[in-house]
Order: sequence, then C-alpha cells, then structure tokens
Amino acid sequence: MAAMNISLRRYVFMSLFVLASVVIAAFSWMSANQFLAGMDGMMRGTMIDIARRTPVVQGAPVSVLSYTIAADWQDLPDTIQQQFNPKKLKPFRLYKHVERNSIFQRPTVAEFVLMAKFDNARPVYVTQMFKPRDGDDEPPFHMTREAWIMVIGVVTLLLFTLLVVLMQKSVSRPVEKLREWAASLQNAPFPTAPPTFKYAELNSLAALIYQAMQSVHDSLKREQNFVRHASHELRTPIAVIRSSTELINRVRRDAPEDKLSKPLKRIEHASHTMEDLTETLLWLDRQDNSSLSTSPVALHSLVTTISDELAYLLQGKEVSVAVETNEYTLEASPIAVRIVLGNLIRNAFQHTQVGSVTINQIGAGVEIINRNTDKPDSKETQTSLGFGLGLQMVSQLTAAMGWQYEYSTRDNGVHCVQITFEGN
Repeated sequence: MAAMNISLRRYVFMSLFVLASVVIAAFSWMSANQFLAGMDGMMRGTMIDIARRTPVVQGAPVSVLSYTIAADWQDLPDTIQQQFNPKKLKPFRLYKHVERNSIFQRPTVAEFVLMAKFDNARPVYVTQMFKPRDGDDEPPFHMTREAWIMVIGVVTLLLFTLLVVLMQKSVSRPVEKLREWAASLQNAPFPTAPPTFKYAELNSLAALIYQAMQSVHDSLKREQNFVRHASHELRTPIAVIRSSTELINRVRRDAPEDKLSKPLKRIEHASHTMEDLTETLLWLDRQDNSSLSTSPVALHSLVTTISDELAYLLQGKEVSVAVETNEYTLEASPIAVRIVLGNLIRNAFQHTQVGSVTINQIGAGVEIINRNTDKPDSKETQTSLGFGLGLQMVSQLTAAMGWQYEYSTRDNGVHCVQITFEGN
C-alpha cells in the first residue's frame, strides 16, 4: 500500500484546529451545564428554605415573592398540576419545565416545583413560574447565558486559529527558505553556504546538508579528475604500444613463426582492451551525451568484428561460439554502440570457462547468451560468473542513450542479455 502524501503544514493546522475545537466545545458545554446546575441548586435551596420557614394549611396556599407554597397538591396553580405528576415527585428534588423558541432567546415559560417533607409532617409543595416580561420591561437586546458562552467559545476558537496561522507562517517561512536553498544545490557547480535562520534546529539541519553536499561534491570531483586523468594518461601508452606493435610486425613479417609472435599478439590485444577502457571512462565522465555525433552503423558487421577481436579471451578454454547476424544499418553513435557491444561480448567471453556463447543479431536487437557448465572451484570464480562489472557500465550507457536493455539469469549457469539499439 502506497504511503499517503500529505502536507505537513496542513496536517499540523488541522490537528491543532480539531484539538482546539474539541477542547473549547467541551469547556463551553461544561460551563453552560455548570451554570444551569448552579442556578437550579440556588433555586432548590431557596425553595427548601421557604418550605421550612412558611407555615401552610390545606386549602390556603401562601405566596411569598414569586413562590407559591401549598400543603395540598390541589391548592397549586392549574398549570403546575397539568404539567407535573405528583406521584412521580420525590422529596427535595427540583423539577422544571422550560419552553423557549431558541437558545438565543429568553424562555417563554419556566415552571419549577419541589416537594419538601420534614420528619413525619405532611409534604409541602413549593412552585415558581416565570412568564415573559412586558414589552416596556424587556431590554432592546438580550442574549441568554448559553448564547454568550457559545459566542465566547467561537471567538476563542477564531483567536486560536489566527494564532496557529501566525505561528505556522513564522515557522514555514524559514523552512521554505531552507527547502529553496537545498534545491538550489542540485544545479550549483559547488555548494553555497547556507543562510542563517532564527531557529537553532534549522541551522543545525542546514549545516548537516551543507557538509553532506560538500562531501559529495568533493567525492564527485575526485572521481571526475581520476577518470579524466586516467583516460588521458592511458592514451599515450596505448599509442606507443600500437605503433610499436605495427613496426615490429613489419620488421618481423618474414618470420611469422618467430617466438615474438605470441607476445606481440598479447600486446596488441591488450592495446585494444585499453583503448575500449579509455573510451568507456571518457564516456562515463561526459556531462552531455546528447551532443554526440551520429552516423550509419552496420550493426551486423560490428558484432562480427568485435567478436573476432575478442576471440583471444577464449584461448585455452573449452568454449564454443556461435554468431548469427543479418544485415542491418542504424543511425547511432558508433562509439557508443561499440562500447556497449565491446563490454557485453568481452564479459561473456571472459567469464565463461567451459560451455558456449551465442550471439544473435536481428535488426536493431542483439542477444548474448553464455552457458557456463564449469563448476566453480573458488569463491573468486563464483563471484565472477555471469557478465561481471561491465553490466554496470552498460546500464549507465544504455540509460543515457535511451536504448532498451535487459539482463536475466537462468538456471544451470545461463546468463542472457538483450539489448535494442533504438529508443521506445
């Protein structure tokens, strides 16, 4: 399952917003609930105190301020009798009935009743009823306590959100600056010093990135210098070896069976190997491969030529070679095609001790199969089976040129490479 790709800024903002909303809503509910519970507690205490201090008899209810105290349920106002059931009343518990159109408006009706029973005396009923005020007594604008609590909660949430946004901007700006600086290092010829941030953690992170980029830059520069120097230094001895070999061959042409023939062939083969290695190193050091000049390349002829040139690698081995080609010419870089084929065929010949090598060329595609039936006797032999290190070079070259390349290993020591010298 693929990992979710979300914005860290959005995640932090939404997390804090949800947390603040839950906390503010919980405290607002608790505040409103405690406010109503406190008002009910005060009314309950007042009713109990009035019931204790006011003597009443049946048939003669007593009114004290806005309270009605009665010794008999039937002496209470009709609205109270209709709204409440006397059989469900429990002593000293406050019962209420409130009607209002919305939480932002005063109640239109509020009725309260409490039954008090002291010792073995008859129960005493205390009620209180609130009705809407007259128009002249009502203020022009009024909000309930619950509405005020909601307004305060919403305002608090808005202020908290504003604070989070300002805090995010304060943090995200230097982080964005750090990201832009790190992105600029990708195309810079050498790492530039990091900017200074007001947060110590960002300064530490920038210093680590700068040190890492410096290390990578130094390593890359050393590798480029090594490749460049090695390639150019190899060219001189290669030229000397090739010219000396040609001169000796001309001088010794009349004595082909001379003892120098085999050493001369080894020198010539080594010069070819060093030449291919030099071209490969120079290729890997090249920054822009798109500027290479192209020309018609006879692929069938090049496969046969390279196979013949590298046949010396099979001397003394029980390896059979089968090369099948058909005539095909493509438009490509001759150097690039030769480097790829040279590496693949050389590795196939070099790392096959006993067995066979099959090279099939059909159109722009070349397939190289080596079957190694020799049993490895040492760890070095085991690790050298297959096509060897040349595959890494070929992978880089084919990827740069946009050619199709595939390597696979089969059972019984069979290794196969398929390459098509044309893009997708």
